[in-house]
Amino acid sequence: MKHLTAKVSLVVLVMAALAAWYIFFSGAPDQMNKRLSLVTGYFALLIVFLFGVIVLAEMVAGRIDLSQLLGEHGSGASMSRFQLLIFTLVIGLSFVLVVVNSIPNKMPEISSQVLLLLGISGSTYAVSKGIQATTPEGLAPKGPAPTPAQKGGGQ
Repeated sequence: MKHLTAKVSLVVLVMAALAAWYIFFSGAPDQMNKRLSLVTGYFALLIVFLFGVIVLAEMVAGRIDLSQLLGEHGSGASMSRFQLLIFTLVIGLSFVLVVVNSIPNKMPEISSQVLLLLGISGSTYAVSKGIQATTPEGLAPKGPAPTPAQKGGGQ
């Protein structure tokens, strides 16, 4: 991990130096705003890509465990967690595709139906967590049972 992080840091440093050179020393001075916005966009894209590479490398190495991503305490997968994950990913990806394909690039309007769908999905997850917390298993203390001396009944 340290070697990968050092390599990524070096790549980012080199890209920042190249970006600064491109912005300040190439072309006409009146085009600097255009070059700055172009470099900023590509630099942000590079940073997000490198974060993704680091996360994927950590997942492959086994240091990031996703086995509990959809699981609940003491049981299998949670349908409400899965629904929230899928809805969020689908709506997020759709939003990115709309932004990329719009001419000129601008932020699209988010309809109230999309926000309602995400709200329903999030509230479904919250209600399922509330129901789980009211079951006896959900209220059980996590850890060893207290001794009588810890309860205050000892002499």
